[in-house]
Amino acid sequence: MSEQSKQMIEVRGFLHLDAAFRKKYGKIPVIMNLDKPITGAELAEEFEIPLDEIEVIFVNGFVQALDYVIHPGDRVAFLPPGCPGPYRIALGFYGKNQDNEANFKIKKK
Repeated sequence: MSEQSKQMIEVRGFLHLDAAFRKKYGKIPVIMNLDKPITGAELAEEFEIPLDEIEVIFVNGFVQALDYVIHPGDRVAFLPPGCPGPYRIALGFYGKNQDNEANFKIKKK
């Protein structure tokens, strides 16, 4: 890996965020220079994505909450609410983002 690529991150969006990224940036992944670590929420702000449009992020293939710290060289993807099926539990969405209003909630009776 070159020194220059060590200072960059790859950013993607899933579902409707993919279409928004393609419309705004033309191609995926979006390559962004990153001089210092940043949280997922801060990165969303940089990309002007409202937090209620993000349920979790993937960082290097693993589900993380929005407060997870992203480092230069990481691969990041934003996932909006609405991913169907058992994947939500299997991939760890439910446990990663309980404080996020966009997260799926189990209603207590």
